[in-house]
This record gives sequence, structure tokens and C-alpha cells, in this order.
Amino acid sequence: MRGEFKSTLDAKGRMNFPVKLREELGSVFMISKTIGAPCIKIYKTEDWEQLVARIREMPQTKTADLQRFLFGSAFDIEPDKQGRALIPAPLREYAGLTTDVVIVGLEGRAEIWDKEKWDAINSTRDEQSLVDVAMELGL
Repeated sequence: MRGEFKSTLDAKGRMNFPVKLREELGSVFMISKTIGAPCIKIYKTEDWEQLVARIREMPQTKTADLQRFLFGSAFDIEPDKQGRALIPAPLREYAGLTTDVVIVGLEGRAEIWDKEKWDAINSTRDEQSLVDVAMELGL
């Protein structure tokens, strides 16, 4: 998954997932809160199951808060034939989603951002940090 896609939330909290993303995600996928950013993470079902398995391998005493945060906010999403799917209210509230949203592909997963928040984070990005990481990667 890569690219940036714009969508809108309707009055019921539904949004349209682009065909390209639905093809990559499959007919059912997972969404959950994102750690460290005010947005929603989208996972292919098999990627979500791998994440769950990795978390379960660790001691629960170490992962209890993470499990509550991720699993407690996770929802199965199954878009209708038009590609619309309801984004549950707790996730809309967490990410501050209003009307205009942006879906950002992250190679294997994606994020849903409120458009204003996405624009703001892009306008304040530390270019030097990007350059530093790019140099480390040899780009």
C-alpha cells in the first residue's frame, strides 16, 4: 500500500475506501488506534494476526497496557459493495476525524488522518530528520 488518498466521512461516520486499497487489504481488514500519532492504523487481517501473535509471545505483565490500547480499539472492517465502511465512533474521536480525511499508504499498512491534522504535520515536518534517515539508508 502506498500513496495518499482523500475521502470524506458522511453524517453516519462512513467513509469510502479506494478500490486500490480494498484490493490490497482484502474484503475484511482491521483498524485500530495508532501509537504515537493521532490517527487510525489499517492492517491486513493476516498482518494483524501476526502482530497479535508477537504480542502474545511476550509476558503479559510487559504488554498489558499495549494490549488494552491496541486490542481494545480494534475493529474488523468490511466495506460494502460501494467501498463504504463505518469508522467506529471511538476511533473517529481518538483521531479527531471530522469530514475530510486522508488515507496514507505505508507499504503493508496504512493510516487514516483528519485532513487538517495531516496538513499540519506535513507543514511542521523536520526536513533535517528526514535527510538524516535518508542518508543512513543510503538514499
